[in-house]
Amino acid sequence: MEKFCNAQTFANNYDNNEKIPKELCRLILFTSYSKWGRKINSRMTFSNIAVSKDINGEEYVFKYNGKTYPFSIFSNRDLQEYDKKTLLSAKRIKECLIRSLKLACSMDLVNPRIIIGNSIVGTFNLLIAFQENGIDKVIDYARNIVMNKDDYYEIFKFDELNIADRMDLYNIYYIINKFGTYEYIYEYLIFTKEIFNELSKNETFAFFAEKFNINGMNNHNYLLFGNNSDSLFFQREDSHHMKYDKIIRELNNFTEKPTRKSKHISYDKEKDKYMLKTKDLGYITFDLLSNAISNGEVKERLLSTARYGNCHYDVHMVARALDDKDKASAYIVGGKFKVNDKDYFYHSWVEIDEKNLVIDFSHNIVMNRDDYYKLFEIVPISKTSVLEMEDIVQMTNDLDFNFHPIYLNYFGSELMRDLKKNEKMLKK
Repeated sequence: MEKFCNAQTFANNYDNNEKIPKELCRLILFTSYSKWGRKINSRMTFSNIAVSKDINGEEYVFKYNGKTYPFSIFSNRDLQEYDKKTLLSAKRIKECLIRSLKLACSMDLVNPRIIIGNSIVGTFNLLIAFQENGIDKVIDYARNIVMNKDDYYEIFKFDELNIADRMDLYNIYYIINKFGTYEYIYEYLIFTKEIFNELSKNETFAFFAEKFNINGMNNHNYLLFGNNSDSLFFQREDSHHMKYDKIIRELNNFTEKPTRKSKHISYDKEKDKYMLKTKDLGYITFDLLSNAISNGEVKERLLSTARYGNCHYDVHMVARALDDKDKASAYIVGGKFKVNDKDYFYHSWVEIDEKNLVIDFSHNIVMNRDDYYKLFEIVPISKTSVLEMEDIVQMTNDLDFNFHPIYLNYFGSELMRDLKKNEKMLKK
């Protein structure tokens, strides 16, 4: 990393003597007002900004140097309440780095990328680039602006230093998690290719240089559908404003270490169950999956953070361990659960219909299905019976197809039908 540690030196020596024009200052001030504030002040303070009647759907027009530039307010889009509040405050400057990285990885954007560069408003500005209706656009979190890319570059005199796509951002996220520090984040963003090239010489980071994974799948596609598809990259700040933040955190902490004291969790001796007290749902009873496990290694993983991150694999282990009676009415479910007012994690679990139970390995929980759905705000996407899944797994093994479990959990029945249609052609 030493050979790339000159980002701060570059910033200190970057010479930008241009003063920010008053009209541009007014634009930046305008985007910090609430909807009503913009409406009240528009005629007096912001005479060079007008409501747009453009057919492309832009909200406003900025008149500058004899030209007109359509733009939108980013906070008016469908975002987390946290971002909406932050974007209308001075805090948006400080939060720009992490929020831009997180949103570039989680928003439903076409061809999202992060652009880092210098402009008239400062050094190392981060933009989210994307395409909308065939037009290249950028989001400037720090200025709360969405604008055509060419217009933004012209107004703010923006010069690119580097562009990172979603795969690059995942790799950066992987490095940060590996080393446990955000210290070199700007180096990673500026010298992306050089750093990846150096690190790929080490076995741990060898995949940085690989276009295809061991299954022959393009790594960019694997990021969308593989074992990292259920991750929200750069979500560090989101952990402080999850919808059921306190209750879910307390539950997760307890199921990792049941001996610790818990404010809202108690043990009911008569029912031989744990009781979770919630504000909106009342008391919810549950048990720990680890209480029913005799295998020491599996039990140890259930009682630790090592249980996370492999739910699509582990759900098959749980399904195989069921007795025959439970298997007859059991399903492997691929779905998602809500982690804040906007974002979901993709997740897999086992349901036993006859008992109306959910077994969730990642949370070390056995819980009533209705309570589980309400507590985690579950959205089931695909349900495949455990018995059918056994046939699917057997068939993919016979044909020597190494499908990632997420494909089986979400598209198992469809895969089975297609494989049966083409079985003769596919057999070696």
